[in-house]
Amino acid sequence: MGDCQTRQSDEIIISSSSGEATTDITVPSSLSIFHEDILLSILSFVADTPFEMVGGDNPTSLTHTLPLVSKQFHRLTKQHDIFWENALLRLVKQEYLWEDGMKRFVFDSKCDKIRSDILKRNHNRNRRDKRTKNNQLQQQQTRAEAVQMNASSNVENLKSDNTDNTTKEETLLKQACDAIEAYPPRNHTASSSGIHQCIYKSIVNHHLRYQGPVFYMPSAIRLGSPYGLHFFEPRYRLLMSEVMAPYPVSARRGERISPMVPSLIPNNSLRHNGDDDDIKADLLNVLEQNQSLLGKYQLPSFIHAHQSPLRKNTPATIVQVRQCMVSRDGSADVYLEPIAYIWIDQVFERPGTGGLYEAQGIRMGKEASETYERWCGMAHLRMGDGRGRSQQLPIP
Repeated sequence: MGDCQTRQSDEIIISSSSGEATTDITVPSSLSIFHEDILLSILSFVADTPFEMVGGDNPTSLTHTLPLVSKQFHRLTKQHDIFWENALLRLVKQEYLWEDGMKRFVFDSKCDKIRSDILKRNHNRNRRDKRTKNNQLQQQQTRAEAVQMNASSNVENLKSDNTDNTTKEETLLKQACDAIEAYPPRNHTASSSGIHQCIYKSIVNHHLRYQGPVFYMPSAIRLGSPYGLHFFEPRYRLLMSEVMAPYPVSARRGERISPMVPSLIPNNSLRHNGDDDDIKADLLNVLEQNQSLLGKYQLPSFIHAHQSPLRKNTPATIVQVRQCMVSRDGSADVYLEPIAYIWIDQVFERPGTGGLYEAQGIRMGKEASETYERWCGMAHLRMGDGRGRSQQLPIP
């Protein structure tokens, strides 16, 4: 007589009994013949991550299927970061959203490092006694040398990046890894085994997802086509006051709105006598390398919900305030530019605001945005194939 027992592991247990004696024979699983590196390479072909396939943040093979196959698969998916690394490389290559998200991750990490340096410098400056003039001159000379060394190292890094046989996606991912290892962003805990997963989560939470107040008015909107509005309802007066609050008064008087980075632009804590030239050089270098990001993501913005009904999976648009003129009564004339489409994921009314809504959404990719614009054009001309928006668009 013999029985065969299987368990969620790499071994098959065969129990055989003859008379009073019972013996267990352990038979290795067929997967045990592969080296772990080979098994990781094989699994990477089927390890899909959230937002990689059409459907958004739905269960995928890496998060909900492979860990349940066996204990070995569960250990591999939890302990090895190669699956998230390969997913990031695929997504950055296929979708511009992820490329911008990774650039924003590097930019935010460097800005956090500069903020930390400013706080430390001011703290030490308040505790430090007055120095003599010779010591101050010597300090300025050492900082000037540090600025020159930093500039030369940046040039060497750019040259090395251009000479290596690495792709653009690999270079960008390496910059993100170096940034999080050198100065982890706030609310992040970087580890050697999960650094790519940490980058992945940060891009999803701080770039793909967008949350802001909602202005609701059905209308035809197209990306890159500015339009003007007049806000007079109390709830939308509150919306404009909140959106424009971090910006200078001149931005609410019809003047040009410049990008702003909290605690960095503008910054009045840096001295003009040469003591903070090294920090100023680092800040100027970061800003020069990320001019396109400043124009895209560092201007006042909110959600214009222009499709009904206002609920989950309804398309909406992120709009930037390019010009704003606020009157004494709080009404505002604004000039807006649509920059991205989103799928509304959550929407709720904020209490005590007179009916102002807040929404969280997921940015559409390039393909979904183009499809949505085609649908809007056909709907405006009363054309189409009769399937409707929900059947034509890849709703997450």
